[in-house]
Amino acid sequence: MTRQSSDAGEVNVQREKVDAFSERVAIAIKKAGGATLMAQKAEVSGSVLRKWRSGQSDPSRTNLVKMARAAGVSLEWLATGEGDPEGKAQALKESPEPEFELDLENLEEVAAKVLAMLEKHRPDISARAKARIVRLVYEFYVRQGKPMDEASLNNVIELAAFRY
Repeated sequence: MTRQSSDAGEVNVQREKVDAFSERVAIAIKKAGGATLMAQKAEVSGSVLRKWRSGQSDPSRTNLVKMARAAGVSLEWLATGEGDPEGKAQALKESPEPEFELDLENLEEVAAKVLAMLEKHRPDISARAKARIVRLVYEFYVRQGKPMDEASLNNVIELAAFRY
């Protein structure tokens, strides 16, 4: 593993992005609850942890993973200084793809029809319930490949109104 420079003159030591590996190790130790807890959680000795923190040596990949888990930080951030320490950006990248492709023209058509019916028959329904009904009807349209008939739409509205 190639270690990034830890010379203070070359290092950006802002809270959001820390370029020096030894600085990231120090932050990880704090997040783990201190050096003793980090050493215990990562199953390494305190002297090895001090060497990583001082920049005298680098952890193996296995120990890097253990350290990231012990501190609750993202492995990418600990290893490279890139990304979010909490791994939030990584979680967003890994979110599942939608089950169907969004068709904005048909979504607009479905939303207009559903909202008009809701306004006419059930104006008392909350905005959130209206949004959920639009979503249900649109998902039906996408899966069936055809619009929902008016009787079914009225049933969905009544069921959703009862629930919400």
